[in-house]
Amino acid sequence: MTALFTALFFPAFSRDGSGVFLGICPDLATARDLSQEFAAIARQCRGHDLISWMSRALNQGPQPIQGFAAFLQNDWDDVVNGLTLHLSSGAVEGQVTRIKLIKRRSYRRTSLALLRNLVLTPPP
Repeated sequence: MTALFTALFFPAFSRDGSGVFLGICPDLATARDLSQEFAAIARQCRGHDLISWMSRALNQGPQPIQGFAAFLQNDWDDVVNGLTLHLSSGAVEGQVTRIKLIKRRSYRRTSLALLRNLVLTPPP
């Protein structure tokens, strides 16, 4: 939100985003704290801290946060690895995007042999 929009429509909010709404609705404050903590875990690749966040989210969090935490439990190992390891699938995603672009440009105009050559030749 811009500062002007916040000042006009939410005058009770202070500059740092906290305000009386957080005091009125404790679930909102808890949701803010949990979401900021999860964002820090994701940004800093601290997957080992996810266990404590998960127990706090399931026990103290509002319903949407509890649902998100329960959803993360379905693929627990993958989530922890994604938040811990410094690996990226960016190269693979880039190739998939390039192939989709080639197919889109060649729609109804090329044969399979030409499409194969376009996909297998390295980009310029």
